[in-house]
Amino acid sequence: MANPLAEEARTLPDSELDEALNEAYRELFNLQFQRGTRQLQNPMALRAARRQVARLHTIRRERARAVAAGVPLAPLSRPAPVPPPIQPEAADEQPQDDLPTDAPQDEQTEPTAAAPDQQAADEPAAEAPSTETETADVAEAEAPADAADPQTEPTKDA
Repeated sequence: MANPLAEEARTLPDSELDEALNEAYRELFNLQFQRGTRQLQNPMALRAARRQVARLHTIRRERARAVAAGVPLAPLSRPAPVPPPIQPEAADEQPQDDLPTDAPQDEQTEPTAAAPDQQAADEPAAEAPSTETETADVAEAEAPADAADPQTEPTKDA
């Protein structure tokens, strides 16, 4: 759905488009001035004015890009319609409907749960620490980080 304000602006020649842009800037300035003096009755008018300025800049930019590309741009031109997708030739691809119906289809089977004894046998056993230092290292690694160190005593600041 096209914006009627944009469609109207696209029909304008370049000189009138520049005048419309100047007028939109003047309107935006007046609305900002009213906002600053707390006389603005409709705050949404600022949004509409900013959008109109952007809309006019967009139309100017479209025209400048068309000139740079050497493509003539009519005042009320629309984008070219998108061509329909290219249909594949019948010789290149076979439709999926031609597959035989008696062919077995891949069935997804859910893995059955193994017995707990078998799962324990499948998993490698964790090795127990062989020395006391390794036991201490493992205990320190498993201890919470915020636990107090038993070798240092807390200091009392009074």
